Amino acid sequence: MSHLPLRRLILAAVLAALSITYLAVGPAGAEQTGRPGVVVSLDGSIAPRHLPRHRAVPIFLTLSGSIRGTDGAPPPQLGRIEVAFGARGGLDTTGLPVCPRARLRNATSRQALARCRAALVGHGEITTEVPLNPAEPVLARARVLAFNGRSSGRPAVWVHGYSASPAVSFVLPFHLSRLRSGAYGLSLRAPVRRALGRWPRLRSFEITLGRRYRLGRESRSYLSARCPLPPRLTVGILPLARATYHFAPRPTLTTTILRGCRVRD
Repeated sequence: MSHLPLRRLILAAVLAALSITYLAVGPAGAEQTGRPGVVVSLDGSIAPRHLPRHRAVPIFLTLSGSIRGTDGAPPPQLGRIEVAFGARGGLDTTGLPVCPRARLRNATSRQALARCRAALVGHGEITTEVPLNPAEPVLARARVLAFNGRSSGRPAVWVHGYSASPAVSFVLPFHLSRLRSGAYGLSLRAPVRRALGRWPRLRSFEITLGRRYRLGRESRSYLSARCPLPPRLTVGILPLARATYHFAPRPTLTTTILRGCRVRD
């Protein structure tokens, strides 16, 4: 007979059943939530998917999201966005070069890399919309580069975006903080409206964060994670990320994604 407490046995059985279902049907894709006038989504993944149970190892995190208006209306303007993710290992910037935010202002992607390549921690794409004519809004797809930064002595990520046509250059400042309780380990917050200006409206984004680097002879990783499943379980489902979209003046929408986790040790 098992010596595990009854509560843990029940939890293990539930997780196992959910895991079998998840693996049978595969990921459901982006999660969506909405209110009258707006729908938001969030999707994401980590690589590798097989992780140790007790030891955090290097990972790359990919997150994507979208905002759309309903009934043909343009999406409302996003005031700020907060993204939390379950990096059970966490964030490590020890010895990683820092890019001053001022060096990225009014820069092209090539100029941003030339100035701050050593601090690069991610890449992706952002689509913005300028609804000067609601029937035919101007779309700008910007390549984005993420750089390690500091804000008031704390870790930050400067997401630099550049579009050649129409010519747009901007910096989205994401401020990082550690979460001491709950399912998530790290939080990123960005004042989108203040960074993009009065007219552009965020429509979609996709970004991959991660970086392996060396400090002397030691190998380090910008992001790390583990698969903290109960004993005897080797596969399960855990919260990966949560995004909260704060629109100006309202509403506030939150969406969460769950993803499969496999123990490799």
